[in-house]
Parts: sequence; structure tokens; C-alpha cells
Amino acid sequence: MTGKFTENAHNLGHATGRILRRLLLSGAASAVTTTTNHAADPASCLSGPASCLPGGNNFTSTIGVDSIHLSSVPSALSDLVRAIFALPNRYRHWWWNLLLSDPLHVLVETLLIVMCIALVLLQRRSDWRFSQERKKLNPTEEEVEELLREWKEEKRKPLGNRKEGTIGGGKKKYGVGNGELVVERIEGSRLYFEQPEAKPSKGGGANKDIDSSDNSKGKSKSNPVATDVPESALNFATLDYLSSTSNRILRSVARKALKHYGCGSCGPRGFYGTIDAHLEAEEAVSEFLGTEGAILYSDGASAATSTVAAFAKRGDLLIVDEGVSEALLVGVTLSRANVRYFRHNDVKDLRKVLEKVAAQDVTLKRKAIDQRRFLVVEGLYRNWGTLAPLNEIVKLKEEFCYRLILDDSHAIGVLGQNGKGSLEHAGLKPMVHAEILTYGLENALGSVGGMTVGSEEVVDHQRLSGAGYCFSASAPPFLSKVCLAGIRRLEGRMDEVRKELMEEDDSEEEKDKEGRGRHI
Repeated sequence: MTGKFTENAHNLGHATGRILRRLLLSGAASAVTTTTNHAADPASCLSGPASCLPGGNNFTSTIGVDSIHLSSVPSALSDLVRAIFALPNRYRHWWWNLLLSDPLHVLVETLLIVMCIALVLLQRRSDWRFSQERKKLNPTEEEVEELLREWKEEKRKPLGNRKEGTIGGGKKKYGVGNGELVVERIEGSRLYFEQPEAKPSKGGGANKDIDSSDNSKGKSKSNPVATDVPESALNFATLDYLSSTSNRILRSVARKALKHYGCGSCGPRGFYGTIDAHLEAEEAVSEFLGTEGAILYSDGASAATSTVAAFAKRGDLLIVDEGVSEALLVGVTLSRANVRYFRHNDVKDLRKVLEKVAAQDVTLKRKAIDQRRFLVVEGLYRNWGTLAPLNEIVKLKEEFCYRLILDDSHAIGVLGQNGKGSLEHAGLKPMVHAEILTYGLENALGSVGGMTVGSEEVVDHQRLSGAGYCFSASAPPFLSKVCLAGIRRLEGRMDEVRKELMEEDDSEEEKDKEGRGRHI
């Protein structure tokens, strides 16, 4: 097919080149002849405008596709006109011969041309992001009426009294960053402040005389004023809920793993960036949460973003809480799915949105299973600090046939009897009441990265569709070891971590002794 098409294109190009070459040569010769004749008889143009044309008054033409009569026109112009009017006929014969010799090529070419025309004429005039029915800061008429009705019924709620806090129980107020308090170090959940130097008291003349007399004797005395700067304070501005970053055992694990593996893995997971530490961390998290599998991302935010974008595509439907964090919002945007928002933690508004979608299904005669649909919420909201009403959300999910994507980054290690997160806190189970769960490892586990857990299908699908997994370098192995130790810490198995550290220390000492003996 390719050979015949190339041969036909070559023949067409060769014929076109021969025609153009003949036109150029004959055109140049006729131009010289015409110029000479007109220069010899300039008065001939006075008889009329037609006499100035090449051939005088005999300039008549009858133009047709098959026959062209140009008796008085120079040969170059005549050939050019014939070539122009012969092009459709030549193309028709070429296309017909090509159809007879290679019909498959003609079919493919015709389909491509039709697709190009369809893309140009039928393209969407508005961006998909602005086609949402519900937008922030732009409520619909129904929402405006509902807000006005609630305002009239419930009236305005009273404003709360403003409370001002102090540090250290004293009356003076301090602020970090304005020079009054300088943070010296952070250990766990407490901030330790730098204590100002003692200043000598400002006394009267008697004190000055005493100081001068004491200084003359070589004894310097000062009366320091007691400062009310606190030694430490509880840190409410940290996400390290369990003080994992300052835990000595976890730091020792990180140092040992850094010596063994080095700093980075130097590659994505799908190529040569998977190391045994990654697989151990995935297995530990999966067993701890009671799921079939887990997938490790190198960043907590990209875990949530890539998970949403991996399962929701154009044409799918996402029902999203307005209070979700930026990572989930980015995933929602990248998915290019149809998005509808409901008020933060408002189950009634969520039901209204779901019922409206169900009414549209009836109008369009569409089944709920014909479209992939997800509810996107957080267990413990990063921007609000509120808990999601998961029991009510799960009931609505099952009633209207949706799947639940739950970001539990700020609940793992904090909520639940065993620290398994908001699902355990609400008495629910993963894979049963929430199909897809994402976790950040930075908050309670003292590591870096993110995990998505669920069934084997959920995990395996992301290994080829998760952008953060496929195209990002894998997490440093020593951080995966810290994650593994953090999970054991939540399970109450820190004694095993201590024993492993002691065994590694003993093995290193034996290696050092052997090395010294060989050197001697």
C-alpha cells in the first residue's frame, strides 16, 4: 500500500514539474515577442482598449473543462489555463485509479479527512471546567432562594465573643516572629524558646555607689530581673500529631537505613526504582488497615491527586465536598469529569444533589451503572478540622449506587481505637464502606509520601494509571523504613524495632573488628 501510494505521488509530482517548466519557458519567450510588437507600434492602442490586448480584437475564448479555445492568447497563458482546468479531471482519474489499486488506503484517508472536519466543526465552544452547573461564588437561583428561606426561618446567629490567649499563664501576650519570642528548638509537640539574657536592675544612686564600690574591689554584682518568657509551649501549628519526627528510635531507623540504601532510589517504581523497603512498607500498611493491597507514592499530595485522576475520566461524575483540601481539588480538575459540589458536611444538601442527578437519569433514560460515579470527602478535613459524617454519607452512597473516595491523611494514627483512622472511629470498614482510601505519611508516621489502599483491582489499576506513581521518582528507601517503623509503633511493636537496631549495631561492630584484624 505504501509503495503504490509513493509511486502515484511521484508520478503526479513529475507531471506537475514538467508542466510548470514548460509554462515558464514558453511564458518567457512570448513575453519578449509581445513586448517587441507593442514597442514597434505604440499608436495601435489608440484605436481602442481591446487592441492593446495580446492578439488585438481577436481575443476570444471559450473555456471548458475538456476543450479550451484560446487562439489569440500566447501559448504560455493558454497552457496555464488548460492546466488549471484540467486539475480536477486529473485528480478524479488519479483518485479512481488509486481506489481500484488500493481501496484500503483510500478508506483510511477518507476517514481521517472526515475526522478532521468533524473536529473543526463539532468542537466544544466552552471549556469543560466552566460547564459545571454549580460553581463556587456563583450560586444558582434555587440555592439563593434556599439561603433566603433559611435566613428568614433561623435568623442570624449571634456572634461569639473574641477570646485572647496567653503563653505561660502570664498576663503579657507574646507573639512568635515579632522578636519577643525566639524558638530555639522543637521537640515533639512542644516549642522551646530562647531565654533572654538577664539585665541589671535599674536602681537609684545608692545602688550605683554600691556597684561602683564592689567593682573597685574586683567583685561585680548585678541584680537580674526575672523574665516571664516561658521555657516551652504546646505547639498547635504542627501536623506531627504523634511527635514522630522527634522520636529517637525513628531517627535511628532513618540513620541506619540511610547508611544501607543511600539517599534516593534514582528512578520511578515501574522501571528500576522499586526497592525491598517500598514493598515492606506497602505490605505493612495493607496489613495494618486490613485491605488487600497498598500502593506507595513519593508524595502525600500527589497520592490523593493521582488517585482521583486515575479512576475518574471525562464523562464520569464526581460529587465533592466544598471543604476538601487542595490536593483533592487538583485531582478533580485533572480528571476532567463532571463535578458537582455540596456544602461542607451538609448531608441534606448532599441528598438534594444526588436526587437531582437521579431525576436527570430518569429524564435522559440513563441507568446509574452507565456512568462511573464517586463521592469525594475527607475523614478529618485539613482546612476545617471537622469530622465527616461518614455513617450518613455511606448510607447515601449505597442508596444511590456511588463509590466513596476517602482521604484520611489527618485521621490515621489519631482516630480510632487502634489508630486506623476515621473509618474505625465511625465503626466502618475499608473496601466495604469505602472503596478507595488515601493516606499521607507525613502527619502521624514521621515519614514522607502517601499510600492508597483498597482491593487488588484498585491497587493494580494505579500502577499503570497513577501519574504520580508512573512518572515520579520513588520515595527514598530510608523514609519507607521510617514508615514501616511508624506502623509498628501504632501496633505497639516498638520492642521489635529496638531489637533490630541492636542486632544491626552488633553486626556492624563485628564487621569493624574483622576489618581491623585484617588490617593488622
